[in-house]
Amino acid sequence: MSGATDGPSETLSSSIGVVGVLALLVGNAISVPIFVLPGPLAGSAGPALVLAIVLAAIPASFVVLYNALLGSAMPVAGGLYVYISRLTAPYWGFLVPVTIPLVAWASLLITARGFAEYTRIFFDVPSTLLVYVLLAFVLVVNLIGLRVVAQVQIVFFVGLLIALLTVIVPGAGAVDPANYAPFFPDYGAFGLAVVALFYPFLGFGLLIELGEEIDDPGRTIPLVLGLGIGIVALVYVALIAVLVGVVPYTQLGTEADLALVASRYLPWWGEYVVAAGAVFAVVTTVNTTLLVFSRTLMRASRDGVLPAPLSRIHPRFETPHYAVAVLGVPPFLLVPLAGEIVGLSVFIGLASLTAYFFCAIGLWNLPREFPNHYANAPFRLRRYRGLLLAVLGGAVVTGAFWIVTLLQRPVVGVVLVGWFVVAYVYYRYRLRKTDRIELYRTMTSLERHERIDEDAGESTD
Repeated sequence: MSGATDGPSETLSSSIGVVGVLALLVGNAISVPIFVLPGPLAGSAGPALVLAIVLAAIPASFVVLYNALLGSAMPVAGGLYVYISRLTAPYWGFLVPVTIPLVAWASLLITARGFAEYTRIFFDVPSTLLVYVLLAFVLVVNLIGLRVVAQVQIVFFVGLLIALLTVIVPGAGAVDPANYAPFFPDYGAFGLAVVALFYPFLGFGLLIELGEEIDDPGRTIPLVLGLGIGIVALVYVALIAVLVGVVPYTQLGTEADLALVASRYLPWWGEYVVAAGAVFAVVTTVNTTLLVFSRTLMRASRDGVLPAPLSRIHPRFETPHYAVAVLGVPPFLLVPLAGEIVGLSVFIGLASLTAYFFCAIGLWNLPREFPNHYANAPFRLRRYRGLLLAVLGGAVVTGAFWIVTLLQRPVVGVVLVGWFVVAYVYYRYRLRKTDRIELYRTMTSLERHERIDEDAGESTD
């Protein structure tokens, strides 16, 4: 499986260290969904939403583990696509860049909706106008380049943390234990909430998509992932515990409920603090959505499975500008769909966890297919102990997500399966248009700058 591709490739320059990566990661994970999703979900799932976010952290922990292991061993751009195509199978890897546009557009629409809801607390401006302003801002920033994104991210990340602490700390003292009963008003809504709340944790996939642009990725990636999951999980549980503990869940049900709750125990400026935090979260979320996904399209284009222009890097800004445009322009046409935030969140969570399951299979194959990479990784597990448990755990969680989704929102599962079928047709079309053997060799090998101990070669068992 591990042949070599000898052709030249354009690479992205390393430019960010631990602090910048941590700000990008946590800022991307502590995202606008945690401001807009809990209200609608709590309105039906009730106080059990606190347990739902804890359970959602279980698949998130598997994602972190996969990212840490693979990112430490094989830091590349477009990591998820590379890992699945090289270590699982070319077609399953191909599904990643083909499905990513749908996930990216859904993410941007949810974020834009949250931005509009909370910005209107400050300004009486039409929601649609605010959505377009935000989408334009993010598109321009990501076209300019990663360094600007990282600098913007750090500023807004600090503001986001200040706003969250202002809400959580005094909110803990305003909780009424009576509001936690009944704890499970609707078990079906509770299960759906677990799937939907996995979406806010997906920011941890950021690092394996930016491997080329992280300083000392083998050590930085596991370190930042470990710090990040602890920070994010603590913030999420505390925020939701305050939300459902301050007011009865029957009074919740809208995207801006967090601001409403804060106004119950904070002075007049309380809702403005929450709104500011949501705006900061919006920027940190969309600021990285295009950044991450464009790198995956870029890498798939390098391999020849997507059109060649998607791999081109701007000579001045050093960004995959065509890939950014493919992800950033269509949402302008899809704004009317922004109101379906729960359905969109379930779709994102299900599609992403399915991809990570195939990533886990690839992780199992890594020591056999690319032994030099695994042997040189600063962070690794024993294959028949830790790796086996990681793969089995991912399989169980992914299966549970599919069952819950098909029972509660069957249309989401049907749409995803239908898209996979369409993707397969396109995949066969691409095979007919190119040299199948060469394409297979490309999709199962690493680029020259990604190899380790090249003269020794890799295993072909």
